[in-house]
Amino acid sequence: MESELLSLRAELALLERDNRRRLETFERRLSALEAQLKRGNTENKDALSENTTGLEDDLALLMGSPSESRQTIEPTQPANIPLTTTSAESKSIPQKNKKASVATPWLQEGLASLVAPALEPLNRVWEPLANFYRHYQRQGKAPVFFMTAAGILALVFGFAYLLQFSFNSYLGPAGKVALGFLVAAATTFGGVTFSRRMPHMADYGSGLIALGVILLYLCGYFAGPYYQLLPVPVGVGLLVATTGLSYLLALLFETRVVSMVTLLGGATMPLVTNHFDPSALVYLSYLLALALAMLHLSRQIRWPQLAIVTMVLSAGMLEFSVSNLDEATSAWGPLLILHGFFYGFAHYALRGLSAELIESKGLERRRLIIIAANLVLFIHICWSLAPSSNALGVVWLLNLLPWIALAIYSRWLFGYNATSISARVVQNMALLHGGLLAGLAILALCSPALLGIVWCLEGLLLIFLGAHFGFISVRSEGYIALSAAGVTMLWQALTWVAGGVVPAPMLLSLSADAGWGNWLALCAAAFALTRLLQHCADRITPREHHLTSFADNAFVVFLSASFLLSVGILWPQGMWLLALLPMGFLIWHGKRTGSAFSEWFGLSHYLLLFIPLLASASIVGNLHFYDQIPYGKIASVEAFLSLWMIAALYKHLDMQSTGFSLALNLRKLFYALVPIFFLPTILYKANDYFPIAVWLSGAIALALYTRLKLEVLKQELRILIAGASFVAIISCALQEFANWQGFALSGLLLGLVSMAALLWIGLGLRRKPVGQDWRLALHRTLKPLFPLAFYYLAATLLIISYALSRDFALALLLCQLYFAGLYIFKPQLAPLRNQLTPLYMLSLRLFEFITLLQVAAVIANSAKAPVLGVYNLVALGIASLLVYQRFFANRAVWPGRRMFNLWGLHLTAIPAYIALLAQVLETMWLPAISFALVVHATLLLFQTLKPDTKKLLKLSLMLFGIAALKIVLWDMQDFSLIQKIVVCMLVGLCMLGAAFQYQKFLTARS
Repeated sequence: MESELLSLRAELALLERDNRRRLETFERRLSALEAQLKRGNTENKDALSENTTGLEDDLALLMGSPSESRQTIEPTQPANIPLTTTSAESKSIPQKNKKASVATPWLQEGLASLVAPALEPLNRVWEPLANFYRHYQRQGKAPVFFMTAAGILALVFGFAYLLQFSFNSYLGPAGKVALGFLVAAATTFGGVTFSRRMPHMADYGSGLIALGVILLYLCGYFAGPYYQLLPVPVGVGLLVATTGLSYLLALLFETRVVSMVTLLGGATMPLVTNHFDPSALVYLSYLLALALAMLHLSRQIRWPQLAIVTMVLSAGMLEFSVSNLDEATSAWGPLLILHGFFYGFAHYALRGLSAELIESKGLERRRLIIIAANLVLFIHICWSLAPSSNALGVVWLLNLLPWIALAIYSRWLFGYNATSISARVVQNMALLHGGLLAGLAILALCSPALLGIVWCLEGLLLIFLGAHFGFISVRSEGYIALSAAGVTMLWQALTWVAGGVVPAPMLLSLSADAGWGNWLALCAAAFALTRLLQHCADRITPREHHLTSFADNAFVVFLSASFLLSVGILWPQGMWLLALLPMGFLIWHGKRTGSAFSEWFGLSHYLLLFIPLLASASIVGNLHFYDQIPYGKIASVEAFLSLWMIAALYKHLDMQSTGFSLALNLRKLFYALVPIFFLPTILYKANDYFPIAVWLSGAIALALYTRLKLEVLKQELRILIAGASFVAIISCALQEFANWQGFALSGLLLGLVSMAALLWIGLGLRRKPVGQDWRLALHRTLKPLFPLAFYYLAATLLIISYALSRDFALALLLCQLYFAGLYIFKPQLAPLRNQLTPLYMLSLRLFEFITLLQVAAVIANSAKAPVLGVYNLVALGIASLLVYQRFFANRAVWPGRRMFNLWGLHLTAIPAYIALLAQVLETMWLPAISFALVVHATLLLFQTLKPDTKKLLKLSLMLFGIAALKIVLWDMQDFSLIQKIVVCMLVGLCMLGAAFQYQKFLTARS
């Protein structure tokens, strides 16, 4: 002992002296680098970067740890030192791989924790070698290092080949095996000696022991299957003995390397020896004993990674053995051994729980891995080994009993205090295992039709137990089971509904079988879950409180579906017609529970009324109410009345919720549909009365608006009055030109009476209406329609005058007289105060239209041309009166428009008198046109004497030019001598007289 102490002190002194020397060197180099930076000498940047790297390596070597990436030092460098390419790359690589490293932290940590202890002896050898290589690299002698290492390896391989040659030449198989056993025994003995006598070299001794065990396995392999010196059973027994010896050594010296070698060699060597039992009982029993021993060893040496490796290796060997079983082999033996693995690993995972660790960090991740993998392995192998589904269900159901016992007696089996958190964790895991196995047993034993119902009961039970004992994981399993049950039952229920689909009008033909039972079970399960969560509200999490509202919403959905489908079984068409019953209940339920989903889901039931309506329409081929089958008519009436009933229900319940505004809008829609509800039927079946029916719809809308004062009715009233006017006019046109046999004239006269009534009721002719409040309100509503009455009267005048005289031009002239009369004599009427410009423009446009008719008649040489000429002269006089005479209304219309209207009047007058001259004069009408143009231009010239008509000078000159060009280029070519004399004399006299008068008026005015 004294010699060892002295050697240790000597080594410590050497290390201190070496570290002191390295520290002094590091400080000198650091001082030199700082002085160089202060001087600002950055010319040799590569040398500066190399010096920085050397300092980092020296610091790492001094600290006894490998140097880190330069990226962690570079941010502290001054700004005047640029980053090298290598540093930039080393900085960018972690950024690129950052996402991937964050995505798999658990996997990396798990692999590191699993592999690092197993490679710990190698790390102790590798670190000095790595430091030795960095030392040579700093000195620029890295090639020397590689060449030296390569030479040593070459010598080692050469010596190995020399030994192989010696063995092959001088030793036989038995000698080789015997020599191998001697070397293995010596190596193992040496490792044991090192571990006992030199505790500071225990790791080295563990390595020697592991090497000796490996050599023993190899010798056993060469003695058995390779050289066949021993029978197969004896060879296998030798390997088993080696495994037992290695286990004892690992247990005695608590070494990790030996335990890992024991596990790997013991599990795989029997297979390497080609010893395969078709029943797999012997090997699986041996593997079970080895796994249990490794679990015990893992707990003794406090190395949980060994248990995980044991779990992985056992799963692989079990899968391999089960997949190679003979078909004639009974599966009950391997199944019984599988239970040993299952409960062995479960016992390891649930024993030795630390209450402090659980409270701070929760259950360890390694234990969770073992528990989950153990459960998955047990379920998978059971599924592979069980001869039938019933047998599988019985096996899983029997395994429920041990877990129930564990949940009750956990403190007896593991020694935990009944009130400790460790005992609660064990109870939690027991309930989870029991619930899962029970669910799987139900899956294997029950028929598919009842599977969802049984799972539903199990899920509710687990939720209750989890809430009672305070286990959120048990409740989570219950929620999973309940979700699986809900999906299963919903799928079966929807399949039942889909199987009952038949053509219209029935649509569904259902029977009371398992599908109907699933709907009822879904409803009951949702109700039970809602009540259970409400009962345990003080023991569940906030997220589960949200689940309570979800369960209640699911309950109302399934309740409505169950009711309607139950009605559909007895009365297929009635399930759609009775949709209002669940709608009322759901709206009431929404008020009672404050659930907006229940309320809106109830309102959506209104859409179900359209299903029989559309089915009826698909049969008859249209949407007309008159042609629908009885169910379609009932659904239509019910849908129409429901618009009012929904709002009445909200009013009765006194609900001020989100759906209340929708209910009010539906009621408005109901009142809006009342006036026009019968119009489609009348149009389809009695279109002769349609013009009259539209006016009646307007009367109904007027009455409803007077009573209810709704904005939608006001807009509808205006649209109906305008639409009725349009329909009355169009119906008269159809009767005249399309031979439509309807009451067009009656509709037109009824509209005239209706307009008069609207003017009287709405006080339309008064500027300041005075009367009852309802009439004043009606006045404001009908005010936009009052001007329409005068236009409608004009249309009536046009239609009646045309019907009596059959002369369209006369009808247009009367309309012009009517508009001009309103413009001249009644501009003070309240409805016309904003219509003066349209009246003015209509009068002028009618004159232009009559002119077009006259020109067309003259061109066509029609017999009506003279009469049209007379009509056009009257129209010209009316238009001239409006343009030139100063009336009261002209002060509002003339500004900005008078000159345009003057030009339009004179330009329209030109074709008017040309057409008239062409009718009156048969031979001299062309010279007369020239003379008329000159006269027209002269009159315009005199009008330019007035300041407000000076802009007519351009028109006057244009007419003079046209007349001159016509005379020179046209008239003189075709006229006789007498005609030329007459034209020239008349034009000359006219021009002289005009010039004299113009000069006279101009002098007098100046």
